[in-house]
Amino acid sequence: MKKRIIISAVVLVLSVSAAFAGAFDKGGVLGIGARALGMGHAFTAVADDGSAVYWNTAGLTQLERSELNLFIGPLLNGKEYYTYLSFGSPFFQDTAWQLSVISLIHNDKNNTKEFTVIGSFASALNLERTFSAGVNIKYLNYNSTASYTTASGQTLHGIANGLGLDLGMLYQIPLPQFGKKINLGFFIQDVDTNLQWEGGLTDEPIPTAIRFGSAYYIEDNLLVTADMAFFSDLNIAGKPLATPLYDAAGNTITSLTPEDMRLHVGVEGWFFRNKLGLRGGYTIFATMPGRFTGGVSYKEDTWEVSYAYIGHAEHLGDSHRFSVALRFGQPRDQVRAVSVIRPPKGLQSYPANRAINLTWEPNTDPNVTGYAVYMSRSPGSRYIPVAKRIKENFVTIDGLTNGTRYYFVVTAINNTYPPIESVYSNETSVVPAPVVPGTPEIFPVARTQETEKNGAIPVNWGRMPPANMAGYNVYVSETSGRGYVKVNPAPISDTGYVIKGLEVGKKYFYVLTSVTKDTPPIESKFSREFSEIAKPEGTVGR
Repeated sequence: MKKRIIISAVVLVLSVSAAFAGAFDKGGVLGIGARALGMGHAFTAVADDGSAVYWNTAGLTQLERSELNLFIGPLLNGKEYYTYLSFGSPFFQDTAWQLSVISLIHNDKNNTKEFTVIGSFASALNLERTFSAGVNIKYLNYNSTASYTTASGQTLHGIANGLGLDLGMLYQIPLPQFGKKINLGFFIQDVDTNLQWEGGLTDEPIPTAIRFGSAYYIEDNLLVTADMAFFSDLNIAGKPLATPLYDAAGNTITSLTPEDMRLHVGVEGWFFRNKLGLRGGYTIFATMPGRFTGGVSYKEDTWEVSYAYIGHAEHLGDSHRFSVALRFGQPRDQVRAVSVIRPPKGLQSYPANRAINLTWEPNTDPNVTGYAVYMSRSPGSRYIPVAKRIKENFVTIDGLTNGTRYYFVVTAINNTYPPIESVYSNETSVVPAPVVPGTPEIFPVARTQETEKNGAIPVNWGRMPPANMAGYNVYVSETSGRGYVKVNPAPISDTGYVIKGLEVGKKYFYVLTSVTKDTPPIESKFSREFSEIAKPEGTVGR
């Protein structure tokens, strides 16, 4: 008896779903945003525009400014129209909100309409903004003039309301050695969503959909992505039934196919200064064999239009989707997290002819991938970037004007995406000037200070000698300004030299000269004097 009641309940739900057109069925053919659909519905790990509420709400943290989105998609040869309208905006540094309305209008005799109103919130969960989470709170309304009379004489009307919940997470992994980054996304749609039908029908749950996604950003303007979606629905995507069911006419129902797992892959590239976007993809639908998709976008700073094509099975008609995005206001500032990465120390400057040489202490943080140099003609303000992603802790800035004073600061850059810079280092100022002929244009390069253990001094000048020079000589003394002794047997044709055989802990003074290839060779005047305390040989290196 109990088994017969269960079977009757399942058949009733199937019958009502058929009568009311399967309320809020995802069906594999829906989706928001022409960009996402052109990429084969593989958008869970991308989700960087207003359509993120459908694919992964956590992606809203990637919005850089306020954004209005409009989407329209005629379905099934114009038998249905799927539309989307949203407005979202970032606020503070790490959070974003959005309000959205999704509608599905059925061109049928029952004037069937489905509306979903979504309030969304997303926030970064760590200081580097690489891990974020988001939530959707949804109100669902289904309205149809259709009605259904059960065997007991009860009349059920096609009107239903419900509340729903979606949850998403996004993790961005920087890859400075192999590209830009890899994104990993997870989204669970309709965690606990139920429709309450007018007329007394038991609440109907909306099937939960789960998506896992990954996206590899080869460059800022080129990515490949893949999603794996899991979705079970008695209407379209159930597995074979262990126990057969029987409908009202006595027909046997042995299975509800196809399977509930689907694969989506896509690729997107931006060209012509990121104005023209092209994309393609492959998607496996729940109700038909897989099909290829494609799309194109054109964007300016404040607006973007996109188109997507989705191929369908015979007689269903191909789908054409359109999106428009309008963006407002200035992009929010990039986060500068001073507690994540310390600034470089010991910034020093040395003048050269129409150039300057800068050197600073290396930052030993393992997450540091480089340095950025900023210049100004005013002390303490109006800095402009003049060099980015410098790998070494020294640099030469050319093209300056002799006799003009310049001010410089340096920042360290870590490996997050987007990169986060430290606060400015100490400021140094210098006036470029012609160098006395014959004196080598060299400057010492700071090296990481290590624990002392035993008598050597590393001398580094940061660049190879010019082609017309034989190299450099190094002279050392225990007294400042006199008593220099040459320590290298032949001119040094390298970027540095280690003075050995010294007394550990004792201060030494050294100068350098440059040597020509003439016969006999001509040696320049001494450079300016430098000093350093000798350290154990095993702890120093060039």
